[in-house]
This record gives sequence, structure tokens and C-alpha cells, in this order.
Amino acid sequence: MPFSRLYVGLPMMSYFASMPATVWRMTIAQGLSMSVMNINIINTGLAGAILAPALWMATLPLSLQFVSVMLATLPASLLMARFGRRPVFLVGITIAITATSIQGYALIRGDFRLFVTGSLLLGVSHGTAQFYRYAAADSVAVADKPKAVSFVLLGGLFAAVVGPEIAYRFAGAVADAPYAGAFFGAAGVQIFAFLALAGLKIAPPDRKAPTGRPLSAFFSTASFRLGLVVAALGYACMSFLMTATPLQIVNVSLLGTEENARVIQWHVIAMFAPSFFTGALVSRFGVRQMILYGSLLYGLVVAFALAGTSFWHYFAALFLLGLGWNFLFVTGTTLIARIARPAERGRVQGASDLVIFSFVAIASLSAGVLHSAVGWDGLVLSCLVPLGLILLIWLATPQSRLDAEKDLD
Repeated sequence: MPFSRLYVGLPMMSYFASMPATVWRMTIAQGLSMSVMNINIINTGLAGAILAPALWMATLPLSLQFVSVMLATLPASLLMARFGRRPVFLVGITIAITATSIQGYALIRGDFRLFVTGSLLLGVSHGTAQFYRYAAADSVAVADKPKAVSFVLLGGLFAAVVGPEIAYRFAGAVADAPYAGAFFGAAGVQIFAFLALAGLKIAPPDRKAPTGRPLSAFFSTASFRLGLVVAALGYACMSFLMTATPLQIVNVSLLGTEENARVIQWHVIAMFAPSFFTGALVSRFGVRQMILYGSLLYGLVVAFALAGTSFWHYFAALFLLGLGWNFLFVTGTTLIARIARPAERGRVQGASDLVIFSFVAIASLSAGVLHSAVGWDGLVLSCLVPLGLILLIWLATPQSRLDAEKDLD
């Protein structure tokens, strides 16, 4: 038995040991950033239901976070190209600490507009955090990019434990202000993220380097188009269902806040636990096969979500949703990351995240409205539209075209 454990453990130890310090720091920061995101996913819609002047506006603060993520990504990438990643990351974390503190204070005051303001600011912070995975991918060789991206997303496992625990246990910490304590807890979490990235060592950008190909050149490549569509629609579909789930579980099915926290917790675990092996799977089976697997998982999500409204139906649907998101997002990010040369990465990554989070913002904004208008079943069925589009571009992109573009980095 000890020998078998050693046999299994050695590859995993080698996997961890092979990652450079930059990837480790990005992973820690990702875990802490996602913890804050999880706290917001669990509590923001419920807090909005208390503060909003109309019930359909309950998810507006969370939805607007994705809007500000979208608006922040391109400016963040341009600032990183000029000043480097480290200072932009640290400013982003400082904004997160400020934003979550404003959210908590808004709940104490009962001020919906102030709560929305804090949510918008938090989205700006998350916009800078989206580049953690790219910073990791840029620090390794082309062949190791899928593993580096997967490794950073492993930080979400920490978030899956810490985020829901803070959301649930601190929700009543402030008397007469439900959920305020959770947002103050989120502010404390980000202090540790600041410390993790304060010692980050990334070479400053070379401002004299050639700018490389124009953005239009990337949109003409099959690899970039496939990666962008898969990442954007896969993320949007996940965000769409995840935004509405707390309202459905707590306010419609009346299952309680603890059950809601557990469903979201295991959803997040499913989002990030596969990162132990997703990078290796992409390298072994190829991007097209992984996109197919992720799409099939999304199909199962729809089936389970429509099958019933018990705790286990929500649990299964959200768990599979997280797993499918991981396959699609890691694969899409890998395609985007490998196509750009060093001088082009800032613009390409910024433009791609602008597109991705534009779709995420639209999906999140429409989730609360559609849930109120057509109910849970109608909401779930509408996910077949982005799933169908993913499969269409998958069918239209043969492996031969991807192989021809593989060495463009």
C-alpha cells in the first residue's frame, strides 16, 4: 500500500514542483480572488432582493459586476503593456478591498445605489484578475501553457472551500444587516492576495519591441475564433445559470441559504478540481475532443436542471455545469494563449477578454429578468442556444486547420 501511494503521488509531486514561482503566486491570487467572487455569487442576489426597489432588480448588482469586468479588461491589458502586470494587479486588489467594504457598508445603511456602486468597483478588480491565467501561461514554454492555465485555475479549489464558508458563517455577523459581514470578510481575504503578489517578479514590458500583427489578423485564424467562441459562450452559459440559481433555490424552491451555499460550493469545486488533469487532457486528446466533452456535459446540465427542483437536482446540474465550464474555458484559453507572440499578448488577451466578458455580462444581466419572466425551466432551455453555437463552430473547424496554426506563437 505505501508503495502504491508513492507511485501515484510521485507524478503529482512532479507536477507541482515543475511550476515556476510566478505560476504559484498567480494560483494563490486566483484562489483568493475567486473566494471573493464566490461570496458575491452566493450573497449578492439575496442582498439585492432586500435592497432593490423591485424584485427583478435583485440580480442587477451581480450582473453589473460582469459589465464592469467587461469594461475593465481592455484598459487593464493596455496598462499592463505599458507599466507591467504587477502594479496593475496590486491596484486591482486594492480596488477589491475598497469595493467589498462599500458593499458591506451599503447593507448596513440599506442603500441599494451604494451597493451597486461597490459591485461595479468589484467588477473592475475582477477585470484585472482575469489576467492571472495569462501571466502564468506567459511564464512557461508553449507546450506547458495548458498545464499552467490549469494550475492557476486550481486556486478555485481553495475558493470553493473558503468562499462559501465565509458567505454562510459571516452572513449574520453584523446585527440588523444580513449578509454585510460576508462582504467585510471578502475584504479581509483580499489583503492576503495583495501580500502574495507584492513579491511578484515579472520582467517589465519592452516598450521598444515591435507591436506585431494587427488584431484583425487573429480574428482571421481558426484557432483564435474557435477559442474565443468556446470561452465566451461557455462562460456566458455558466454565468447565466449560476446567477439565477441562488434566487431559484432560496426564493422559489425555499430550500434555504445553507443548501444554496453547498450547491454553489460544489459547483465551484467542479469548476476547478479538474484543473489537476485538464491541461494534460488537452495535450493528450486535443482541443476539439475536449470541446466536445465540455459540450456533452452542458447537455447533461440541461437534462438534470429540468428533471426536478430538489436539492440533488440543483446539485447535479450545477456540479456538471462547473465541470463543463472547466473543459471549455481551459481549452478556449489555451487556443487564445498559444496564438500570440510576446509583443502581441497584451492586445490579444485584452481583446479576447473584452469579447468573453461582454457575453458574460449580457448573460448575467438577462438571467434575473428571464428567471422572473419565464421561470427556471424556460431559463434552462434557453441555454441550448449557446450550446448549439459552440457545436456549430466546432463542426466548422477541422483539426487540420488547427494543426496548421499550432506553431504561430
